Amino acid sequence: MSVGIAATGPAAAQNWEKCVEAIAKTQSELKQVLPKPAQPQTQQQSIAAQDSHDPTPGSLAAAGLEAPVSGPEGALNEAQNLQAAGDEAGCMRAVAKARSLAGLK
Repeated sequence: MSVGIAATGPAAAQNWEKCVEAIAKTQSELKQVLPKPAQPQTQQQSIAAQDSHDPTPGSLAAAGLEAPVSGPEGALNEAQNLQAAGDEAGCMRAVAKARSLAGLK
């Protein structure tokens, strides 16, 4: 039994590396192709904001820090989620979609 596990281990690791490398390459290329998003203006932090409260989805959205939901960034975000879930084939499809949407070869 351990032979079967050992045989799938390197193959799975190789696929994982391919997807991670594809994500990193695509992220780098997207930075060159897509315009930089506008950064929200900085504001003074209140004392209440310093009290160990995690940001909420609403507060992140108000600050303009939402995860992308469409376009090449959204597809790349999906690829990262699929890679983290162990779906390497899905990850590679999402990377290909991101590259296609951005006009990358």
